Amino acid sequence: MGLNQGGSSSRTYLSISDGKIAKRVEEGSAGAIKCTSKDGSRTWYEQRFSSVSGKITDVFKRDSDKGYGSQLCIVLDDKGEEFQVQMPWSSRYSSGFFVCMPNIDPSKVITLSPWMKEIDGTKKTMLYLKQDGQDNVDWAWTRDNPGNMPDMKQIKVKGQTVWDDTERQEFFESYLNDMFLPKIKGASAIEKLDSLADDQEDTGLPF
Repeated sequence: MGLNQGGSSSRTYLSISDGKIAKRVEEGSAGAIKCTSKDGSRTWYEQRFSSVSGKITDVFKRDSDKGYGSQLCIVLDDKGEEFQVQMPWSSRYSSGFFVCMPNIDPSKVITLSPWMKEIDGTKKTMLYLKQDGQDNVDWAWTRDNPGNMPDMKQIKVKGQTVWDDTERQEFFESYLNDMFLPKIKGASAIEKLDSLADDQEDTGLPF
């Protein structure tokens, strides 16, 4: 599980780069890849992994005060080691998580596997989720069976026609806060009760 690396119990912050889970590291770290910003003004180093695993303990929206836009943050616990996976809130990666929410069991380990492929000069991306060693977690909302998920709309911005996903993202955010987060808290409460029961010494008394 996790990134298959040892370490302290402090939280490790991760992102997604070119279809891989990315962890920022110091220059010279084993397997580090040099990265450069689009304008060439910044460079940094990353280690990249195909996936990350753990139990979901929190999911939240973080609004950047540095102009980076909103991010979806998924916190995973792998036997006491915490990972926070961050991705743009309005992206194919985040949508891959959102459409699976009704079918995710927070009491079980989940694996997040990003994917990216360049087709005709355009990068196609997605985030796949797996639990119980099975195939990908099923999508609850699809193009053919959208249910109550709002359609994206075409709007004009500065004369250009673009797709607007505002209503869809609001729908996902409401489901996250009203339905999915209570599931996480419920799973956490049950796990704590089970842990307390296991820690109690067996005195042989019926009470």
